[in-house]
Amino acid sequence: MGRSSARPWEAIGRYRRYWLSTFIILPACGAGLMLVQVLADRLPLWLEIPTLLIFVLLFAWISAGFWTAVVGFILLMRGRTDTVPGNPELRLAEPRPQSRVAIVMPIYNEEVERVAAGLQATYKSLQHAGALAHFEFFLLSDTRDPAIWLREELVWSALCQSLDAFGRIHYRRRPINNKAKSGNVADFCRRWGKNYEYMVVLDADSVMNGETLYRMLEMMEGNPQVGIIQTQPLAVNRETLYARLQQFAQHLYGPIFSAGLRFWQLGDGHYIGHNAILRTVPFTQYCALPVLPGRAPLGGPLLSHDFVEAALMAKSGWEVWFVPSLSGSYEEVPPTLIDDLKRDRRWAQGNLQHLRLLAGEGLRPAHRFLFINGAMSFLAAPLWGIFLILGALGSLHWANTANNGSTTLFDWSWLADPMPFWLFGVTIILLLSPKFMAVLWVMYQRGQKEHFGGLFNLLASMFFESLFSILMAPIRMAFHSQFVIQTLMGRGVHWGGQVRGDQETSWVDAFRYFGWYSALGLSLAALLYPFLGLWHFVWLVPILGGLTAAVPIAAWTSRPALGRWARRHRLFVIPEEVRVPPELQALSADSVAYLPHIEGDPFIQVVVDPRFNAIHTALQRNRTGAWPRAANLCHKALEQGPQELNNRERNILLSDRNSMLALHRAVWSTADRARLAAWGLQSDEWKLTDV
Repeated sequence: MGRSSARPWEAIGRYRRYWLSTFIILPACGAGLMLVQVLADRLPLWLEIPTLLIFVLLFAWISAGFWTAVVGFILLMRGRTDTVPGNPELRLAEPRPQSRVAIVMPIYNEEVERVAAGLQATYKSLQHAGALAHFEFFLLSDTRDPAIWLREELVWSALCQSLDAFGRIHYRRRPINNKAKSGNVADFCRRWGKNYEYMVVLDADSVMNGETLYRMLEMMEGNPQVGIIQTQPLAVNRETLYARLQQFAQHLYGPIFSAGLRFWQLGDGHYIGHNAILRTVPFTQYCALPVLPGRAPLGGPLLSHDFVEAALMAKSGWEVWFVPSLSGSYEEVPPTLIDDLKRDRRWAQGNLQHLRLLAGEGLRPAHRFLFINGAMSFLAAPLWGIFLILGALGSLHWANTANNGSTTLFDWSWLADPMPFWLFGVTIILLLSPKFMAVLWVMYQRGQKEHFGGLFNLLASMFFESLFSILMAPIRMAFHSQFVIQTLMGRGVHWGGQVRGDQETSWVDAFRYFGWYSALGLSLAALLYPFLGLWHFVWLVPILGGLTAAVPIAAWTSRPALGRWARRHRLFVIPEEVRVPPELQALSADSVAYLPHIEGDPFIQVVVDPRFNAIHTALQRNRTGAWPRAANLCHKALEQGPQELNNRERNILLSDRNSMLALHRAVWSTADRARLAAWGLQSDEWKLTDV
């Protein structure tokens, strides 16, 4: 079903976005006029014009975030749900008996126990909600490491046995992981999508409440014009100081931004690739990702797929709604600054690719804006950098001109003109006032302060989080600028496995990744101070101080011990730590204690152990085309031992059912003591035990 000729929310959405555009453009132009007065007759045109243009662009960009927060704050303080016509929250329908939902979890070289714990928590929550009959689960593996692959199979089998869920929890591994996650999901849609009207996509670290999943199904059933419903996942479960800062910021500031974003978007919402429900048929039919002309990184396959899939869904006439009021949706954030920046590197390339889609025929204006906003998340960094360089050059020119070329420690002429202070004050208000609005919103709700550790701890946490944000801003600016330059110069990256557990950044790694930036901060401080004087230099202290402190910030914020210390002192507390939801309680280590424990080489065990071999071969198919090569590898494994096989050769054997059955029979049939020893049959190393 496509869209009707007129949808009531569209006119409302256009009206709201016109006002948003006005609120962005007019203040930016006003700030630009103020800057003109500051710069007039003080800078040469070659400095004044680019400084003015970049300032207006950056002011407009931060204004968009400010007005989104203001609208969200007003909506939350009013305590009313947006009752715009077409709101899917207002039109629920009980699911038909034949309604089926596939919950798919693409995984790639993940920590298998954490994946199983999250899937189990979601499964049990659905079971507790009495809604399990409508849902089935799919673990979609793109794992390349044979040891992790075999572990996935064994854990899947044990999980199904523990939950009595054979036939409801499925496992599939692709031999070739074409197009990464988006290709993984697309492969599922082609093979099994016709059997499921809806699909919920989860990340490997996602957990969702069963009642929330059922409510999403009710929304889709009651709104046949909706193609995607996106929840707002909340960050939980991390213990490093860096991750706790991110969790606290998202829980405190996120609600006002989410409410405001929903106000502007309406049925032209965004999709972030997980913790969302999709209508399978239109997603399969219309959301195949284009391949950009030219070479990577700006050409070729798209690295970031989610915004594009939402745009294609909307282009084909289906509505996409962001529903932040849906609670019980969780994810985990990168544990360290290094891991966060690695993810940003991939996002930077993907979002810059999106700019090439702006002229695409039929795309809706709201999604074109999302493409621009996503790209600006990274382009803003080099623009800020250029603006600061221009400002430093302007300060040098101004100081030298005012003092006839001499340098001085204090330049009191700045104090004679209040306009720079007005501009600085307005910019600070735009950047920091959303934080105070979020605190006011929490204080306004009865009992909500205690969910953040009490009022004093809430304010202290906001202060320290803001301090860390100021210090980390120039580090991000430097790295994001580097990412943009690398992408424009043709240096691309690919998606890889992500770090899910808490881990520390060693001082060696901190110096390796951030040492250049600390040295840059120190060098610039030593270079600029004599020329700028104290008063001009003070304006650069937050930037240069953050760069200089990059190494210790990266190392110290990665410490789980510091995160646990902050929690003991009720700093950076989030509501899910005060009242832990049942589905998060289920993630504790003992919840997967039934999972089997493997000692030794998993490849040897899958060949030797009858039960493990049966599980694995049942999940494979006969690949007759690969048999000549596989037969040679079987001979090599038997004659030279399994240790002589590399990962690629092991994957060839593991992917062929006949090869694994033949190896199993051959090993158990041999009487050669040396061959038996090579396969561990004379030791206890291969034995499969349960903990």
